[in-house]
Amino acid sequence: MRRGLYDQSMRPHPKDSIARAVQLYGEDEVVQWAVALLSGQPAGDDLDIRLLGGSPGWTEYWSRVWGARAFLYVWDDWAAPAVIDGLGDEHWRVREMCAKICRRRELSEGSSALVELAGDAVERVRLSAYQAIGDICEADSAAPLLSASFESLREADEAAAALRRMEQRLDRQLG
Repeated sequence: MRRGLYDQSMRPHPKDSIARAVQLYGEDEVVQWAVALLSGQPAGDDLDIRLLGGSPGWTEYWSRVWGARAFLYVWDDWAAPAVIDGLGDEHWRVREMCAKICRRRELSEGSSALVELAGDAVERVRLSAYQAIGDICEADSAAPLLSASFESLREADEAAAALRRMEQRLDRQLG
């Protein structure tokens, strides 16, 4: 019996799957797949979604999430516009992941979209936006971190921590 790339009883971590994809296809090809997936385009017949940490047959938006998540482990600057566009995705999981990517890849060009996401209806998206704002944005993006009202103690704590990081990074008091 021929075995596939993965033993279904033990799914590899996305980092390992993506490293395997890079080994098999090259970094440029994997980045192209991820951009295509994040942008909602077909990624081609060669792509086994499991190589990006996904699973076949899931709801369509998951492909966008998996495409974005790949950028935690593989990157090229030409992918930045797709990530910035993903901050406005209709599904919250994509917005959350793109905020994480902005933070990881220091995509400050997403600042205005991150400020908007700080008011998102989904707390996980707001938390990711706060973290990104605190780590990569300039002082003119601090307003969401200075808000007097948050929906939860966790949210208030995360915003306060992000504000402290921003103040330390910018070497100035903002609040």
